[in-house]
Amino acid sequence: MSLGMTSLEPIATTTVRTRWRRIVTPIPAPESISRIERLRQVEPQSMAGMPPILWHEAEGFLVRDAFGNQWIDLTSGIVLANAGHAHPRIVQAIREATEQRLLATYAFPSEPRLRLLEKLVALSPIPDSKAILYSSGTEATECSLMLMRRHGQRIHPEKVGILSLAGNYHGRTLAAQLASGTPQPTDWIARERVDHFQIPAPNCLACPWGRTHYEQCGENCFHAGLETLVARGIDLDRIAGLILEPVPGWTTVPIPSDFAAAASAWAKQQDCLLAFDEIQCGCGRTGTFFGGEHLGVTPRIKGDRSNLCEAPSGPFRKIGPVPFCPDLIVLGKGLSSSLPVSAVIGRAEILDLPLPGEMSSTHGGNPVCAAASLANLHVLEDEELIEASARTGATVLERLRSLESEFPDHVRAVQGVGLFLSIHLRQPGTNTPDVQLADAVAEEAVRRGVLMFTTGRGYLKFTPPLCIELAAALEAADVIRDCLTEGIRTK
Repeated sequence: MSLGMTSLEPIATTTVRTRWRRIVTPIPAPESISRIERLRQVEPQSMAGMPPILWHEAEGFLVRDAFGNQWIDLTSGIVLANAGHAHPRIVQAIREATEQRLLATYAFPSEPRLRLLEKLVALSPIPDSKAILYSSGTEATECSLMLMRRHGQRIHPEKVGILSLAGNYHGRTLAAQLASGTPQPTDWIARERVDHFQIPAPNCLACPWGRTHYEQCGENCFHAGLETLVARGIDLDRIAGLILEPVPGWTTVPIPSDFAAAASAWAKQQDCLLAFDEIQCGCGRTGTFFGGEHLGVTPRIKGDRSNLCEAPSGPFRKIGPVPFCPDLIVLGKGLSSSLPVSAVIGRAEILDLPLPGEMSSTHGGNPVCAAASLANLHVLEDEELIEASARTGATVLERLRSLESEFPDHVRAVQGVGLFLSIHLRQPGTNTPDVQLADAVAEEAVRRGVLMFTTGRGYLKFTPPLCIELAAALEAADVIRDCLTEGIRTK
């Protein structure tokens, strides 16, 4: 569902002054309106869906405008600033890189690219890994889809199909859009004409098979989805790869491990590749470095190349070893917490399929961006921000889950892992998402000093930088509760 253009009519606010929040003007700030209007004159309306805040400075988990207002940031930009905005070590790495007077290298060898790639390969759970760098997440997604098709063509010229899960999100460019979303009557994308196919996602809030809750049914869910394709005459042998989000950005909970294991086993049987899109859920966001760790995949530690481990506890716990690993992992956003960096990590055999000159990017591995990304990875480790994400997220989730009992008619579920949380609202007496209420709560939160973005899908997202102080995160959660109370009262 698309978002509407946000209004620029200033709304009076109550002055807010806490340790982290400061609201001293109407929202939007009257002084900002002319500049936002000028922006709207020179860029398309697709850019006008965010709260009308003219960012001036962002530091740590705080965002400020130039007019005296300050917000606790629950957006991380767009689930990007995992280490925090303008982290001093990342800023210093950028400064030092620019002083080297090496601002672009394309595919020519460079030491900054070498250091970052060695770090990513060291972290990879995929045996015999290589990696390639890009600028945006969607560019890396396109690379993974191309690699899956190149792999399929080695087996048969027509083995080029891509399978994805309805409702997952993979980017804005053409192939990424083909793999994303849920087909609608007005959809401009004719997926199956270009060998892109979708099966239902294992979303227990809207089970495609009519179940009311998870019943160790992930494997059945996956195979039932395949059966819908077979029933329509689609030849599964033509599928070259399956791409999915191990922790989808919409639900913010790991997919069932039995669904993932079934998908992996099927992919191996069909000789197609399995790709994990971790652009949102990777780099510590969910309390583990890789989102796939929640399914049993584990990073290599001290040279351990095994990818067998016990699945973690949780609502979809699966007892025993999980003997699978994706063939490709796509990272972005939190990979740098700042400048444009994305990556595809995968088996060397797969990444070496394109010949020299056939797979590269003008700005992939840019030396300044690579330096920022490497510094970001060291910050995540040295400051134990991944552990902080798990610890802070668990406490905030407990606080937010009280909304389910306090507002049972309006709050269907509060869920997530790490600092990747979501609050799903519904229209009373139904399970229909309450888009109007969710977006109204997000907009009111901004007027009270908590920066959120509207989703247009009936849920709220709680995704602050991983460095957020627990007290600030809990204060933001309480503001959401107050805004929800107000929204229900005035609805």
